[in-house]
Amino acid sequence: MRDPSASVTIRLRNLPPAAGLQWIRRGFRTFWRRPLGFVGLWLFFTLCLFVVTVLAVALSPIVLLAIAALLPLVTVGFMQAASDVLDDVKLRPGVFRAPFASTPQVARSMLVIMLIYVAAVVLLAACADAMDGGETRRWLHAVMTPPVDGKPPVMPPISEASVSTVRFMMVGMTLVSIPLWYAPALVVWGRQGAAQSLFSSVVALWRTKAAFAAFLLGWMVVGVAFDAICQLLAMAFGLEAISLAALTGQMMLSITYFLSMWFGFVDTFEITSPVAFRTVLADNEPPAA
Repeated sequence: MRDPSASVTIRLRNLPPAAGLQWIRRGFRTFWRRPLGFVGLWLFFTLCLFVVTVLAVALSPIVLLAIAALLPLVTVGFMQAASDVLDDVKLRPGVFRAPFASTPQVARSMLVIMLIYVAAVVLLAACADAMDGGETRRWLHAVMTPPVDGKPPVMPPISEASVSTVRFMMVGMTLVSIPLWYAPALVVWGRQGAAQSLFSSVVALWRTKAAFAAFLLGWMVVGVAFDAICQLLAMAFGLEAISLAALTGQMMLSITYFLSMWFGFVDTFEITSPVAFRTVLADNEPPAA
């Protein structure tokens, strides 16, 4: 049987800095083509997280590591959903199992990527505990645990040691995300192995660093603007009055973020395959360099 990856060719495109902002714009446009469908996918994923959390409480906290392992599937799932909407295909929860509905090689490579995510989280958490004796972990637990009276949790004071630990975790996750950024998509649509996809992701981010920086900066501006609007509305109408709207808006932004990653992927990589990577509609064409 012929290896499906043998016919796949991948080239990197040269992109202008403005391309990163266009990925965000396309993500918003795609979301509003099927908003209810995307929200349904998000709620389905949230239900899966809830099940994992319940199992962790009932069985062992180590089950929570499955949450880190699910992140590549979420990324690929919403990227597949963006492609489906552009192709006028009905959205379905099956997008999250796309890597395992392909070839055994793709499934094995995706499992390796998922394990790398878990290993990175475990290593960073262990280093953080060693730095401050678990103080940051206990602080996060206190912040995320709602009081029994139903009121929002009161944020306890954080020490300088915990601030340093949080910065270390942020830097660590940033460094880890570089090789893992495009790796899941390259495994599924590029038919690359795990090691090759990690290397290709690093090279791609370096080659398109201006567009990628604009993409990150653009999302930072969107997040700051959203927080500012929520604070103004809270001052005008009260926090409880806008809490549901704020959560809904945050969910929509999270979905759009994952959708915009699809456009970064199809603009960055020119993938030629008779099977694996079908259509990139006119709206997906990369901007002129």
